[in-house]
Amino acid sequence: MEYNLKPDEKATLQLRGLYEEYGYQKYKMGKFEEYSLYVNNRDFLAGDKVLTFTDLDGRLLAMKPDVTLSVINNTSATEETREKLYYIENVYRENKESHCFKEINQMGLEYLGNVDRYSILEVITLAARSLNEIDEDYLLEISNMDYVLHLLAGMDLSESSYVELLSGIRQKNQTGIQESAKRAGLTEAQSELLCSIPFLYGTMDETLNRAKEMAQNDEMRRDAEDLQAYCEALKNLGYGDKIQLDLSLVNDIDYYNGVIFRGYIRKLPGCVLAGGQYDKAMKILGKAGGAVGFAIYLDELTKGTQDPQRYDVDAVLLYSEKDEMTDVFMAVCALQEKGMSVSAQTSEDTELRYREKYVLRDGRPEMEAK
Repeated sequence: MEYNLKPDEKATLQLRGLYEEYGYQKYKMGKFEEYSLYVNNRDFLAGDKVLTFTDLDGRLLAMKPDVTLSVINNTSATEETREKLYYIENVYRENKESHCFKEINQMGLEYLGNVDRYSILEVITLAARSLNEIDEDYLLEISNMDYVLHLLAGMDLSESSYVELLSGIRQKNQTGIQESAKRAGLTEAQSELLCSIPFLYGTMDETLNRAKEMAQNDEMRRDAEDLQAYCEALKNLGYGDKIQLDLSLVNDIDYYNGVIFRGYIRKLPGCVLAGGQYDKAMKILGKAGGAVGFAIYLDELTKGTQDPQRYDVDAVLLYSEKDEMTDVFMAVCALQEKGMSVSAQTSEDTELRYREKYVLRDGRPEMEAK
């Protein structure tokens, strides 16, 4: 039956079992949310466009552009309790190429409330395992965004300079960082230090050693040590070869904090998984406790090269109009009992891809060469 599944469908079936093994429960939301939830938290969204409509009762509703905000808005988790959820949902966002709204299929996992170091490690590990379920040739990039924030906090910057420098670091734009540092009146040594952040990536041990050497204050050293603790645990769990660090990864500072990460599959063109801590988003929406999670962009899984050996069905069964209907049906059942998906038809379909061909003779399916 596996031959009929598209990459996103296969991933969905495999991953929901994985998440449920760890106690995550399925979260289901409606297609619509109050527009105010999104307009008041635009910076949390991937884009600034939201598809809206007026309901029959006069309320302004939105076709959901994001699931995590809805999860936070509806969670009952507190600093003493926890809620572990996963979801499979469609969101509606602007397509940057066509400038039209597109329905995007996502799967994700959220851990909310009483979040400790183990909770964060569990989510990072499940992110790695999720990528491995999709394809063993994957890479998970991890950062502690507090490292960069504590660097900038020690430079006495104006708000505009702070934002400019963060943008340059995110984009790995060395020239932009230099220009912003000059406008901010920073020293040459400070400018060089900031320009080195986009290159602070690579294997865990090498990158952590450089991060410790570059640390300018106790906060930065603690950030590097916190990241090292997770890295050591991940290496002990057998994920060391699949993980790299990139300290230039910094999400929106109003909503995110601490450890963040992104996942890639070698044969696919873009990022297929993104996540991290979002304790600040919980506070903004009036919720207590922390939060960590990730989303998998299922649509991205269909963009790679399709397996040329993938089939529409396992077997095709050819029969004659003269054959008894019950014989045809029983022959189909006999093949299905072997774990096959079967298409019964009176003639071969040149568009149908199948592994094996059977012909009904004397009421029984006989295998023939394709």
